[in-house]
Amino acid sequence: MFDNIFGGIGKGCASHPWEVIVGVLTVTACMLTIDKTADPSLSAGPNSLPHSTKIVDDESHAIDVIFMTLIRCIAVLYCYYQFNNLRQLDSKYVLGIAAMFTVFSSFVFSTIVIHYLNGDLKDAMFLFLLVLLVNLKKASLLAQFALSGCSQTEVINNISKGMSLLGPSFSLDSIVCSLVISVGMLSGVQRLETLCMFTCMSFIVNYVVIMSFYPACLSLVLDLLRRGDENGMPFWGDRSQITAICNDHKTDPITNAFKVIMSVGVMIVHAQSRWALSGMETEADNMLGIQVTKFAVFNETEENTHRSVHSSIVHWMASGADHIVILILLLSMIVWFWFFGDRHSVHVLETQKDFKHTHSQTEYRKASVYTSNKMVQTENVDGDIVDGDKNVEIRPFDECLDIYKTQKSAEQLNDDEVLMLVKSNHIKPYMLEKCVNDPERGVGLRRKIIAAESNLTEALIQLPYIGYDYSKVLGTNCENVIGYVAVPVGVAGPLLVDDVFYQVPMATTEGCLVASTNRGCRALTVCGGVITRVVDDGMTRGPVVRFSSVTTASEAKMWMDNPEKFKIIKSAFDSTSRFARLTKLLVRIAGRHLFIRFTASTGDAMGMNMLSKGTEKSLKVIGGYFPDMEILSLSGNFCSDKKPAAVNWIEGRGKYVVSEAIVPSKIVTEVLKTTVAALVDVNISKNLMGSAIAGSIGGNNAHAANVVTAVYIATGQDPAQNVASSNCMTLMEAFGEDLYVSCTMPSVEIGTVGGGTSLPGQSACLEMLGVRGANSETPGANAKRLARILCATVLAGELSLMSALTAGHLVKSHMIHNRSAPSIQNLESEPCESTRQITHCVS
Repeated sequence: MFDNIFGGIGKGCASHPWEVIVGVLTVTACMLTIDKTADPSLSAGPNSLPHSTKIVDDESHAIDVIFMTLIRCIAVLYCYYQFNNLRQLDSKYVLGIAAMFTVFSSFVFSTIVIHYLNGDLKDAMFLFLLVLLVNLKKASLLAQFALSGCSQTEVINNISKGMSLLGPSFSLDSIVCSLVISVGMLSGVQRLETLCMFTCMSFIVNYVVIMSFYPACLSLVLDLLRRGDENGMPFWGDRSQITAICNDHKTDPITNAFKVIMSVGVMIVHAQSRWALSGMETEADNMLGIQVTKFAVFNETEENTHRSVHSSIVHWMASGADHIVILILLLSMIVWFWFFGDRHSVHVLETQKDFKHTHSQTEYRKASVYTSNKMVQTENVDGDIVDGDKNVEIRPFDECLDIYKTQKSAEQLNDDEVLMLVKSNHIKPYMLEKCVNDPERGVGLRRKIIAAESNLTEALIQLPYIGYDYSKVLGTNCENVIGYVAVPVGVAGPLLVDDVFYQVPMATTEGCLVASTNRGCRALTVCGGVITRVVDDGMTRGPVVRFSSVTTASEAKMWMDNPEKFKIIKSAFDSTSRFARLTKLLVRIAGRHLFIRFTASTGDAMGMNMLSKGTEKSLKVIGGYFPDMEILSLSGNFCSDKKPAAVNWIEGRGKYVVSEAIVPSKIVTEVLKTTVAALVDVNISKNLMGSAIAGSIGGNNAHAANVVTAVYIATGQDPAQNVASSNCMTLMEAFGEDLYVSCTMPSVEIGTVGGGTSLPGQSACLEMLGVRGANSETPGANAKRLARILCATVLAGELSLMSALTAGHLVKSHMIHNRSAPSIQNLESEPCESTRQITHCVS
C-alpha cells in the first residue's frame, strides 16, 4: 500500500513539475512575508528571553560555542565524505543534481524555519549541515533512478518507482530523526531545547520538500536537458542501474522494526515527561526563579572581582572564533577537493571497476556451475555475464551506433551499449539474437529489457534460460524468447503394441496420470498387448471463397465434384511438395460462398504448412476457370483446426486410428481390482450415455485428452491440437468371460517431422519410440507408427481410469499422489490395494 502511495506521489510530482515548483515557491514567499507579532517573551530567540533568564556566564557560553563548533566541524567533514562517495558513482550528473538540490533546499528552507520562528540566524548554519547530511543520500538515490531513463516517460516512471521503493524508508527515517532529536527539548537547557525545536521543524519542512519539490525539479531539469539535444536524446547516457539500486537499497526488516520500536519508545518518553512536567509547572517556575536570581548575583560578583586575561580570551572565543574555525575548515576542504580529490577519486573508480569486473566473472563462473548441475540460471546484478574481458565502460551513443551500422552487427558492443541502441529504436527487441550473433546472449538482453520495463526482475530470476540451444528455436518455434520451462517427463511401460515393446514418454505436471497409465500398460502387456491399425490418413485445409451469384457458386461446386476436374486440381496441389498428395475434396455451399475441404497425405509431417501451400496453388488454378471467384480466407474453419467440430469426428482429420485388446477376467480382478461386468456397465453409463446427455462431440471417453496432451508435449507436437486429436470413443464389452476394450480415434493430428520435433528433448523422446524424423524407405510410416502408439497408450489410460472409477479408488489415489504433504498427513484411511499397485508399477 505504501509503495503505491509514494509511487503515486512521485509520478504526480514528476508529471506536473511546473505546478509543484510554483506552488512550493509561492508558499515559501508567503512564509517569508508573514508579520510575526508573537510575544517577545515567548520568542524562541536567545536575545528575546526575559531579563531574569539572560544572565549567562561567559565561560558557560564559551563551552557551548566550542561544543557547537566541534559538531559543525564534524558535520562539514561528513558532508565531504558523502560528496566523495557520490563522485564514486561515476556520474557527474547524479552528483550535480543531488548536491545542487540538497544545498539549495537545506539552506533556504532551514533559514526560513529559523526566520519564521524568530530564531537566531546563526543556528541556520548548523541546521543547514544537519539536514544536508540526512537528505544528500536520499537525493542521490532518487537522481540515480531518474537518470536511468532515456525518455521523459521513462524518467517519470523511474521517479515513481524510486519514490515507491525509497519513500517508506525516507518517511521512517525522518520520523525517527525528529523524535530522537526532540528528546533534547526535555533537557531543561533552553539553548538546546530551542535548537532541537528548530531542527525538528526543519526536518519536517525538508521532508515535505524532498517528497514533492525535488521529484518535480528532477523531472523538469532532465526534460530541459533532453530538449537541448538536437536528437532529443539524453547526453548523460543509459545507466541501467535500476535493478542494482533496488537490490542494494532494500530496507532491512529488522532495521525497520528497530526504528518503529525506538520511535514508539521515544513517544512514550515524551508523553510521560510532558504529563509529569505539567503537574509541577508552578513549583518548577518558582524554583527556577530563585536559582536564576542566586546565579545572577554570584555571576555579577565574580565578574566584578575576577576579571582576568583568561576571561578576555574566553570572551573573544565566544564572539567569533567558531566562525573562523568553520571558515578555515571549509577553505581547506575546497582546496583538497579541487586540487587533490580527483586523483583519489580516479584511483578509487579504477579499483572499483577492477573489483566489479572480477566479481562479475566470479559470479558468472558460479552461475555456470550451478546451471550445469541444476539447469537454472539467474542474472548477475551487474549484468556483465556476457561481456567477459570487454571493457565495461559505456562508449558514447554516436560511437556505438556507428559500430553497429558499419559492422551490421552489435556483437562488439557490451550489454549496456546494446540496450542503449534498443531504447533508441535502432535495434528492435525481437532482433536481439541476430544483432549480437549469439542467441543465448540475445535472450539475456531481452530479459533485462522486460525486467526493467515491467518490474519482473524477481519473476525472471525463477525462469531459467542458460544452457538451452536457442538456435533450433529461432524463426521456427518461438519468438521474443526469454527462457524455457522445464516440464517433468515420466514414462509409462513397457507397453506391447503390435508385438513391439515401447516405453512411452509423457510430459505432464498432473500427479497420478503417468502412474495410472503405467498400470494400464502393465495389464495390457500381461494379456498379450494391443493391436492397432491406421484406417485413413489425410490432413485437411478448408478455405472459403465467394462468387458473384449462387448460380456461379453452384457451377463451381459441380465442377470440383467432377472426377476429371479433380485431376486438374490434384496436379496443381501435388506439384507444391514431394510428400503432399491430394486425396479428396469435400465442398459445401452456403449462398454464394463455397467451403472447400482439401484432404491430403503429408508423409511423416503433421502437414498443415504443406496443405496451406498446396491449397493456395489449387485455388489459383480454380480461379482460372472462374474469374469471379474471390478468396476470402485460406482457412474458413471447415478444416477444422484446433476447434471442436463434428466434421473431424465424422470425416476424420490426420490419422484415423483404432486399437483393441482382450483382457482376461483374471487380470481384471487381480490387477485392475474390479470385474468385467462392472467395467462394461460403467463404460456404457459414463462414456456413452453421459456424453450423449452432455451433447459431447468426440467425447465418448474417460480422459483421452490427458494422455494425448502428455505425449504431444513430450514428442514436440502442437499441444493445442489435442482438441481434435482427443476425439475418442472407448468401447467395452464382455468377450465370453473376458473383457474386450477398444479405442477409436478418427482425428489424430501428429507427425515426426517439423514443429517442435527437432528440438533436443523432444527429439530424444521420439528416439525412445523409434520414430524420430522421416522414414526414408516408406514416407509417412513413422508418423503412422507414432499415432498407433498414442492410440494404444490412450487405451491403457482409459482402462486404468475406468477401473479406478468402478472400484471407487480415484479420489483416494489422487489424495496420496497428487496432493501436498499436509493433505497426505490429514488422510485418516490407509491406501487401498489399487493405489499400492500404482505405486509399485511406478517404481
